[in-house]
Amino acid sequence: MKKLNPLLELYSYSKDTEKTYSELLKLKHLARTKGERALFDLNRAALLYDMGRLKEAADVVREIPSMNPELDAKTALIKTKIRIAMNEGEFI
Repeated sequence: MKKLNPLLELYSYSKDTEKTYSELLKLKHLARTKGERALFDLNRAALLYDMGRLKEAADVVREIPSMNPELDAKTALIKTKIRIAMNEGEFI
């Protein structure tokens, strides 16, 4: 999962969400532990949110298990963003 950090750092500069999402999916096989899979899914949900694919993002984030306070807080944040965007009709 060490490849995840450089990928997300590049995304922070390029903002090419589609390409970043495509590259992220290629890293899925590297997520071996429950925590790595949760982090992968959290980043996947965030990118889906950025692409305006709210229903898919909500489906992904719903499956992220409770792991630790830090990951749980990040998951809650993206859940809140998705919920607000859906309620306000963003990305429609």
